[in-house]
Amino acid sequence: MLTKNIIRVLVGVVLGFPLSVSGAQAVFAGGSFWVMEALFASRLGIKEIKVGWMQTPSRSLRRQAVWLEYDPQQVNYGELLTLYWAAIDPFDGKGQYCDRGQQYSPAIYVQTAFQRRLAQQSRATLALGQDQQVKTRILSANSFTPADERHQQYYQKHFLLYGNYRRMCGYPSERDVHAQAVAKFLPATTAQ
Repeated sequence: MLTKNIIRVLVGVVLGFPLSVSGAQAVFAGGSFWVMEALFASRLGIKEIKVGWMQTPSRSLRRQAVWLEYDPQQVNYGELLTLYWAAIDPFDGKGQYCDRGQQYSPAIYVQTAFQRRLAQQSRATLALGQDQQVKTRILSANSFTPADERHQQYYQKHFLLYGNYRRMCGYPSERDVHAQAVAKFLPATTAQ
């Protein structure tokens, strides 16, 4: 068994996608990967985060994204989706806040049929009663390439620069997003 786990990790490193021996994984693109990393890093149950790029199979497009390894005993995929939806503008398919272009466009990269079903259901719930179409794509996870080390934990290494960038660009604060996430999908009668 140990040999199989070592082979999985080595294959993940060679292919550029960090395969986990234990824990669940999720990949989200929602504008700046610095902002997405800071958002998820403060969440209980997140074991590891890498910022980087998700490449399309045609290699014609890559998006800034965060790869997460999480403990499903502490946080489930549905909770991560709720936090994600609260942090982004799901109706803007051309970028997020001041970050414009396809590399900043929102997408959920699913790795299992279960993740796909939850992502589709949460997107459909979000779209109910809206006058606009949700532009966030749900795509199969493919090749994740970690960004250079200087981009990892940017929000911690360059706290003032990151804070000014996030505010000037219009991204909501992590604290505000966490509060909004609680109420976003809950009926008013249960959000106490």
